[in-house]
Amino acid sequence: MMNKKTRRIIGGVTAVLVTLSMVGAGMIGYFIGDDVPPTPTSASSDYADFYQNQKSQVEYLQQQVAANPDDIELKQNLGKAYFNLALIAMQTVPAEVTEDFNQAIKNYQDVLQTKKDINVLTDLAVAAYYGGQSELAEQTFKEALALQPDFELALIYYGMFLSEVKQDNTGAIGMWQKALDKNPTGPNADFLKQYIAQAESMQNQKTEP
Repeated sequence: MMNKKTRRIIGGVTAVLVTLSMVGAGMIGYFIGDDVPPTPTSASSDYADFYQNQKSQVEYLQQQVAANPDDIELKQNLGKAYFNLALIAMQTVPAEVTEDFNQAIKNYQDVLQTKKDINVLTDLAVAAYYGGQSELAEQTFKEALALQPDFELALIYYGMFLSEVKQDNTGAIGMWQKALDKNPTGPNADFLKQYIAQAESMQNQKTEP
């Protein structure tokens, strides 16, 4: 079980990894153009505007899906948009976070009925993890890693899931070490080393008399 200090540290790292995942796993927000949307600095009003802009994109994509119900790419885009909306809602309207993640999950599941895609599987697993659907999250992480055992983001987030939800630091270290070994100089390397060190420290604390 993580203590409060560890949770604060990992929470900060998670925020960075979420930004990276929006690039790596295709969770790119639909704002102006195709770039990853900038993160508001500190003012709550900035987050509120950010949320409303993303909500408008969700509503637009809902209309597109309604008009083109067989368009898998549109459904995937709507899932991404709901996922990003949920991330922003964490800072603005927490009461809507679970529903936004649920909608992301629903759209990703619709997509997976037609195609098995590692990005969609990982996005779905992370949405379920953040949305509190632990059983679905674990099942989907395993499915993603069965499809592509060395997929970095699935390894990173499954490790986070194992540590936080399952209190399985040994399993988490295994996931993170595999991700680190795959890309030892990549953008996630420093965060992975920090994750591994924290998990090892927690293991040592458990074994101390």
